[in-house]
Amino acid sequence: MKFSLTDEIPFPREVVYATHRDKLVDLVPYLPNVKSVVVQSRSVEGSLIKLVNLWTGTTDDVPAVIRPLIKPEMLTWIDRATWDGAKWRTEWDITITALAEAVTARGFNTFREEDGETILQMQGEFTINPDRVPGVPGFVARAAAPTLEKFVVGLLEPNLRRTNQAVRRYIEDHR
Repeated sequence: MKFSLTDEIPFPREVVYATHRDKLVDLVPYLPNVKSVVVQSRSVEGSLIKLVNLWTGTTDDVPAVIRPLIKPEMLTWIDRATWDGAKWRTEWDITITALAEAVTARGFNTFREEDGETILQMQGEFTINPDRVPGVPGFVARAAAPTLEKFVVGLLEPNLRRTNQAVRRYIEDHR
């Protein structure tokens, strides 16, 4: 399922771009449903910076009734991103640790400057590969996949917006 969102952040593009790319670990206190971000690798190739970050979420957004069923590895994901400073763009893909073979999440973000503010456009696609969901019969997974995709994308958009809000608050606090 494809998704798209646009946010405005009232700071120059250079500052917003660098904060998104380089300050994720420092943003954790601003993200209530994120326990930690660990930079696993960072490499520079010309104007490209490639990052691999391990995120660990909290159960804050998980309904209380199912929290006991959630294992810690279900709340981790790996974010692989290539930041292209020449194009003000990042391409990313996310691997959900517990469902690495079953879930695909990828997309790109573009950063435009308009009147001293940053317009951040995020586009992506979240797909569940029903035949690869462990422990669930294929016919059940295939029937549930579209509903689950819609549900997850419904959670994803507010989380992406929270990250943008965290960037804004972080910049305000560190000017």
